[in-house]
Amino acid sequence: MADEVKAEAVAGAPTSVQVQVDVSKMETVYANFVRLSLSSSTEEIVMDMGVHTGILTPVGMEPIHLTHRIVMNPFVAKRLLESLRQIVGRHEQAFGALEIDPQKRLRAR
Repeated sequence: MADEVKAEAVAGAPTSVQVQVDVSKMETVYANFVRLSLSSSTEEIVMDMGVHTGILTPVGMEPIHLTHRIVMNPFVAKRLLESLRQIVGRHEQAFGALEIDPQKRLRAR
């Protein structure tokens, strides 16, 4: 699979460059919890992902199991943000607004 990336040519005219994407080692994981932080260097954004089961045990809530960490620079994070806005916007156009407050979702049922 190749993604198309815009690049500036030496003369200043935009050109298209084909970039090969190798997915042979890609893994799929499920996450319903994300913790974000800015690293102490301010050069990196850290995104920890995992699963929150919501299971209440006799000693309290089961801990959230963080399984993956993604570290990216602010430029990649901004591109990710814009892509997520577009994807969620298309989803909401097709299926209606997503309520992110769990209490409001419970009351709506």
